[in-house]
Amino acid sequence: MNDLLASVARYTLSRGLPHLMKLFMSDDELSNRPQILLLLADFVNAAREPMDKRMGHEGEVPLLPYKDEILSIVSTGLKLTTSRRPALSLIMGLITATNLLADEELGFIVHIVNETFNSERMDHDDLW
Repeated sequence: MNDLLASVARYTLSRGLPHLMKLFMSDDELSNRPQILLLLADFVNAAREPMDKRMGHEGEVPLLPYKDEILSIVSTGLKLTTSRRPALSLIMGLITATNLLADEELGFIVHIVNETFNSERMDHDDLW
């Protein structure tokens, strides 16, 4: 039964994540980007731990094949005011995922978040 659950979970990720990432990058879906980011965050949160770990032993990280594209999407999402909060939700899932991000990737996330909030603060400072 556990093998069946793991197979269904892997299949769901392999079909759902690429579809959502493709939707996010589509120009036709610009207005839906915040909602797409929230759905991606739900997928990431559901798959943060390796399936095999839930079953009692270490195994593959289900999000590993998608992490580079997800990091790119997060970077894009942070740049848009309307999708900033959903992008932060996605970041929270990524940074709490077991064995997913390397130190360099965590540093990249810190950099883009700092860059986002520093530029936002400068924009608000211009109003005064």
